[in-house]
Amino acid sequence: MSVVDNFSGDKSDDEREKKEILQHIECFNRLLVVTSSSVQLYYDKYILKQPCMDSKQSGEG
Repeated sequence: MSVVDNFSGDKSDDEREKKEILQHIECFNRLLVVTSSSVQLYYDKYILKQPCMDSKQSGEG
């Protein structure tokens, strides 16, 4: 194997490694979006407690 062949092999390995890193970053970003959406839905449903009706709507007034 010549030096030129080895250099071109290193270049393709670098490009492949960059593609793999970008795929991992994209996968992490998708996971982050899904996780944050799930946390937001959970918070809205179970943590953020707002009364369904106030006294004007309940007929007590």
